[in-house]
Amino acid sequence: RRTWLRAALEFLSSAESEIDRLKACTDLLKKSEAKRKERNIDVYNDSDEDKKLVLNALEEIIEIIDQIDNARDFCTIGGFKYVVNLIKDVKNDDIIILACNVIATVTQNNPSCQEFAVRCDVIQPLLTALQSSDAAGVKVKCVYALSSLIRDNTKALESFAENDGYSIIVRSLQVKAPRLRIKIAFLCKALCTHQPEIKDILLRVGFVDHLAVVLQEPHDSYHEYVLSALLVITDGHFPSIEACRQPHLELEKSLRSIKDLILSSSDLREAQQEELHYCEKIISCCFEDDILTAGER
Repeated sequence: RRTWLRAALEFLSSAESEIDRLKACTDLLKKSEAKRKERNIDVYNDSDEDKKLVLNALEEIIEIIDQIDNARDFCTIGGFKYVVNLIKDVKNDDIIILACNVIATVTQNNPSCQEFAVRCDVIQPLLTALQSSDAAGVKVKCVYALSSLIRDNTKALESFAENDGYSIIVRSLQVKAPRLRIKIAFLCKALCTHQPEIKDILLRVGFVDHLAVVLQEPHDSYHEYVLSALLVITDGHFPSIEACRQPHLELEKSLRSIKDLILSSSDLREAQQEELHYCEKIISCCFEDDILTAGER
């Protein structure tokens, strides 16, 4: 094994052009996958040289594929599937995090690579990792990769829905991890903004209820992003407004508490102007009598 490791490092260091570097990284990931299967392992020890090589290769790939042409080349030469297999087969958090970064970078604002990724069936393993991992960092990167993949891509969104993606994303709001909740709120807000029909899907899987529960928790600065998503799904969508008014959610109480808290402090008033604006807009939209009367007619 040491001979292969030495050869892999030499091959990677000798590659000059970016395409050659990508080919070298792909070859390394391919051989590492074969070694992993030969050893019948799905977890690397921290001291495992194979793990270090995989991490180095992923970091190298991320550095190169930031350019769209290089991202396409990486898919064409067959490297992408080995990255997907890392998410499917390996249970090391740091490897999955970097693999998600590769997927996000390859697919972001790149329709041809998004479609290639869908053909590689990447959505299901990303959703599985999102559900099964105990590490908040892994969950955040899974949502990041999914967001890059499914936004503005019909086929990716269809695959996302077929794999119960909306339910899985919304349920992940239960995890008390601010960065994860921000990523989910941002993704759902973007989906609702660009495709308003998705509001019906998100409402069915409990998006409004989960946001309301988050807002019942002690105030945190990331609540601004939660409120922003709530405002978007209720904008012109009366079923979501009705959901906000469910008595057991006590959403009006939560919103007025947040509003009072912000107004009680000059520092918060200065720092949380957007959050205060979202609160006031949602209260007006969902709980003011004249607005309700107009909406119910």
